[in-house]
Amino acid sequence: MAYSSVGFAHIIDYIHEGVLTGRFTEGGRIPSVRDMAELMQVAPNTVVHAYDKLERRGLVHTMRGIGYFISEGAVEAIRADKRRIFHEEMIPRFLREAKLLGITSEELRKALDL
Repeated sequence: MAYSSVGFAHIIDYIHEGVLTGRFTEGGRIPSVRDMAELMQVAPNTVVHAYDKLERRGLVHTMRGIGYFISEGAVEAIRADKRRIFHEEMIPRFLREAKLLGITSEELRKALDL
């Protein structure tokens, strides 16, 4: 099997998005390491690294011999973290880009339908 360049961060993003969209629910099982490795075309060790990182953050937990599950409170924790990143990183980057392109506040309001 040829592996892609998808890293563990992409797997974490996939799980985050799945939790926020309801594809993965709190208390629900996520794909096994083997299944996720196949889905993402990565080495199983890459998935283990991603799942370990999610587990250290308290977003997933493992049940020996059964699999990995989304932890209670994961939706709100992921949403809070993504909102922080949105406000601290994405909005400033967006505004810098708009300024460089000469996009006015009025154009932004209209584009954002505000």
